Amino acid sequence: MYSFMRVFVIILSFFILTSCIHRSHVDKSINVDSLRVDSIYGNNTWLLHFQIMKTPLGRSIKLKLINDSSYMIQWGDSLKLKTYPQTFLLDGHKTWIPQYISENKDFIVMRQGCGNPCWVGYFLPINDSLKPHTIHEYLDFDLDNNLVASIKDSNIIEVKNLKTNSIENHILNGCNSVFLGYCIDSLTIKNGILKYNWIPKTTINSKKYQTKIEKIGI
Repeated sequence: MYSFMRVFVIILSFFILTSCIHRSHVDKSINVDSLRVDSIYGNNTWLLHFQIMKTPLGRSIKLKLINDSSYMIQWGDSLKLKTYPQTFLLDGHKTWIPQYISENKDFIVMRQGCGNPCWVGYFLPINDSLKPHTIHEYLDFDLDNNLVASIKDSNIIEVKNLKTNSIENHILNGCNSVFLGYCIDSLTIKNGILKYNWIPKTTINSKKYQTKIEKIGI
């Protein structure tokens, strides 16, 4: 009986010690992660970006830390958050952290910088029947009608309906820039109308432009 109790005490002590070591390691890892992010972004920015945010319509947005170098976006009802399937890198660029932009009854819009010229829009659905959309270099959106305009290829402005997934292409010709966005100024989508200033010669005649107004049919 004494031998049995002695073995039991030894085993119990081993598990307690292992648990303490593991807890100490986890706590140390969390502290190291926090210090690492703060050293890159500045004091208290860790808490600013990695705590739950409430939108004006009462939805929740959370950046869920996976490890010391990556995280994921979660959003929706605070009791049942959806998770975006893409992993984001915690690489030190503050502008690369997705930021809340806008929302309506169907979508939350977040925007992430990724260089120059580079930005990404994330249109996150509230309803399970809708799918999320990732749209690079979007130029404008009209959430009242669930429309987004973006650059496709070297001569196309694509207008997409987020709910129906319908696409309409507006073809442009004559842009002298390698990036079509440099030939477009003051683009807006509103009430089914696409309006923008077209500047094909971005360097030579940058002050000369043509205002184009086109009807959206989707």
